[in-house]
Amino acid sequence: MSCKNGVKRQNGLTLSPIGTSQDKLNSGKMKSITKIFFISGVAFWSIGLMYSFSKLIALNGLGNIFEMNEAQNANTRIIRDSTHITISYRYQVDEKTYQDSYKMLIEYFEKCDIDTIAIKYNKRFPMVSYIDSVPLKMRQQKVGICISAFFILFFIFLWKFNLLHFFLHRSLNYQNKILPLRSFFKEWVNLHFKSI
Repeated sequence: MSCKNGVKRQNGLTLSPIGTSQDKLNSGKMKSITKIFFISGVAFWSIGLMYSFSKLIALNGLGNIFEMNEAQNANTRIIRDSTHITISYRYQVDEKTYQDSYKMLIEYFEKCDIDTIAIKYNKRFPMVSYIDSVPLKMRQQKVGICISAFFILFFIFLWKFNLLHFFLHRSLNYQNKILPLRSFFKEWVNLHFKSI
């Protein structure tokens, strides 16, 4: 029996190191899984970002881009409990009925100082509407933009530094146990930032 460069020969047969092909297979699977994970995450939050951004534009949150009309004969319903107030409304444009609702804290509604509830809608996209003098929808879209942008950058960060793949690879080689977070971050920092 002879051994050279990690390859064993016995009775004329070549024996590969145990687990080598399996390790390569596992590594390939992990790369595919992490790639799908990253692409799905970035795609999901990109859709959320585009939705919030486009709705903010439709609400004239970035300037008076669209003409807004006031809904005539809009039906409103107000439900109030101990902490929140819910305003549901329905209006018609070109014989089509649209509806929406607001839910906010009573303190926030009182700060808006509204005497009469007026519904305004986008003339070009009549399904987009808001209650005049209540900037809640614009604020919600801005929050949605910030959250979506954060997670997009987060996934890009993971992708850039192979963080998830590094964690899975080390975990599978840590005696079939999940790698402790302390050891994981220590190895990852040493790998990427040791030369800095």
